[in-house]
Amino acid sequence: MPENGDFYQQVMQRYLADPLHEEHTEFLKTLLRVFEEKVFSAKDFDAFPIEMIIDYIQRTHLWYFEKKLPEIEQSIHLLSSYYESHHPILAALQNFFHRYLRDLTEHISAEEKQLLPYIDLMGKAAQGPAQFSEFLLARRDYSIDHFLREHHDTEDELKDIRRTIRLYEPPGTNESLYRILLTQLQVFEQDLSVHAHIEEEVLIPKARALEKELNAQMLYLSPMN
Repeated sequence: MPENGDFYQQVMQRYLADPLHEEHTEFLKTLLRVFEEKVFSAKDFDAFPIEMIIDYIQRTHLWYFEKKLPEIEQSIHLLSSYYESHHPILAALQNFFHRYLRDLTEHISAEEKQLLPYIDLMGKAAQGPAQFSEFLLARRDYSIDHFLREHHDTEDELKDIRRTIRLYEPPGTNESLYRILLTQLQVFEQDLSVHAHIEEEVLIPKARALEKELNAQMLYLSPMN
């Protein structure tokens, strides 16, 4: 298992650059406890506002594309130079990365362009009538159920590629790069797992409850009532 320090460093770096990171202290403590104990309980996150959960999701997306995925890509590139050009592990690694990057990009893009703005709009609509009409328009074409129908997890693909890599002996000239790549994939897999838990067991239930409340208001304000 990766060292807890790896997770601690990753999580803290997502927030420490923010001058307002003190507001996230309790959230960070709860999040780090999940990484350290490797046990997730949605109840531990109930007290945090939905805006803070969205902030975590967005920071994590940025972290993946600006740091973690480039590091994995660099390791694959460096490791490739130690295998013969026709070695099957090269095709497996290169095909995996490009396919996985495409799938993850589509997955995250759907959240950034549809789900998160929709939840943000609901939060504003719940605070007053100004944005309620915008919610009514958005609700015609989108909903939490719509997101869930098209949603899929991405951690399993990382497990598959780690199993594939282990089928081959590490290059005798540089075994350390081989081990580094496996560790990077494992750390990323576990980070994605926590991300998925928070999204599916914390963010989505909070968003569902908010959507239900707004839908009830919509029925109450309907001309038929």
